[in-house]
Amino acid sequence: MFLLFVIFFLFLILSSSLTTIPLSIAILVVCAVIFRESWVFFTAFLIGLFLDLSLTRPLGQTGLVFVLIMFLISLYERKFEAKTGTFVFISTFLGSLVYLMVFKYDNVLIQSLFGALLGILFFKFSTNKNYG
Repeated sequence: MFLLFVIFFLFLILSSSLTTIPLSIAILVVCAVIFRESWVFFTAFLIGLFLDLSLTRPLGQTGLVFVLIMFLISLYERKFEAKTGTFVFISTFLGSLVYLMVFKYDNVLIQSLFGALLGILFFKFSTNKNYG
């Protein structure tokens, strides 16, 4: 669990300072799929607030988008097999696409694709039982 918080913090710093790829969405989607618990909503809102503070946006906008994405994932994971790489890829891609379009970034398709690929890598790493 400590490793998860370290990864959250690392992705949060990278998302707010170095890159415009929504890495926070990737890790939130993976946590929502793996854990299926309500603390993911609270974490999504807190990460959104931190991003709003660091990117000088009005407070709550990013948190609202993140919580809505997590809500949609929780709705669809009841209908589909959610603990698969395909579900993680598609939901991370669509979540990143929505986030990037709402906040008017450039090159939304390429950034969404990279975010989804990073989400798949994190999902594969998180579900691998042989990494010590």
